Amino acid sequence: MPKNVFFLGLIIFSSISINALADDSLKINKPKLSAFPIFFYSPDTKFGIGAAGLLTFNFKNDSIGARRSSVTFGFAYTQLKQVLIYLPYQLFLKNRKYWLYGEVGYFRYVFNYFGTGNEFPVDYLEKYDADFPRLRINALRKIKSNVYGGIRYVYDDFKVSLRDTSASLATDKPSGFNGGRVSGLGVLLNYDSRDNIFFPSKGVLLETMLYGENSLTGSQFEYSRISFDLSTYFSFFKNHVLAVNGVGIFMTGDVPFHQMAVIGGTKKLRGYFEGKYRDKNLMLLQVEYRAPLFWRMGLVGFGGYGVVADKLSNTSIQNFRYNYGAGLRFLLDKKQKINIRMDYGLGYKSSGFYLTITEAF
Repeated sequence: MPKNVFFLGLIIFSSISINALADDSLKINKPKLSAFPIFFYSPDTKFGIGAAGLLTFNFKNDSIGARRSSVTFGFAYTQLKQVLIYLPYQLFLKNRKYWLYGEVGYFRYVFNYFGTGNEFPVDYLEKYDADFPRLRINALRKIKSNVYGGIRYVYDDFKVSLRDTSASLATDKPSGFNGGRVSGLGVLLNYDSRDNIFFPSKGVLLETMLYGENSLTGSQFEYSRISFDLSTYFSFFKNHVLAVNGVGIFMTGDVPFHQMAVIGGTKKLRGYFEGKYRDKNLMLLQVEYRAPLFWRMGLVGFGGYGVVADKLSNTSIQNFRYNYGAGLRFLLDKKQKINIRMDYGLGYKSSGFYLTITEAF
């Protein structure tokens, strides 16, 4: 997503921690804000400036040591007059009886388009402009220990401007090539036994969803989606963690190209531009080994394997894509285990550097 800006050049950042009290023994359940002014350069944005940060807190009636809620916020403005405003959130109410998470944002961005499926040449690239508001709401209630059920609402309203009328988006005219409103409802069933939401060392997180869009939900498209996202964590030695993530996304109907399942970006097979490969169906598996180095520094190694296809029956071994890479971690918040993440990933004729907050999965 555009909130995960692809930093390819010089990045200058600092951290500012604002705490309610100075005495560590009195900080339990007190809010904490970590903020980062940023200055960056990338081929897609030229020079840009902005700020990002993370607020963690507990609600008034939470018990001592209850899982903390969080709100991430960010703003960036670039030399190309791009605007990125985003606010993802995770809220745990009444000691995790209710779980709300999602995102509010507005984006004016230049996107890369590499075609859909696996038939386009590996070096194919075109660009298009889009601006849109974004709303994601997931509202769940605890059913029993670690099990949550609820609903999801999604809204985007894309205004797309094509740069090249002779390129694929203009000539092939995939669904959504001229923008359109996305508005849909889904049913969620989640399992969450992680010991920490920012840097788990044990436990499982599973999100399963059945989702649909049509005129009744306010969408200009009609399609359905079944998906699962499973992450599990294992501890080794002292503070060593093996994290494993599997994702499956299966879609039918009139799926707009900008809502298709994608490989790439900061979370799914780092080393590819987000959307390098996209289609109605996706399957991937990725692993990451996380180890402490010294002081607040950590080291990770990661790798994965994934594929997209228009139909599961068309999945072919030669279309699977791999990635591998390594990264550094800087522990921003010792108590909550919040890291600044710096990764370099490589894939099939592709590579990328990423800087963001919290782990890929």
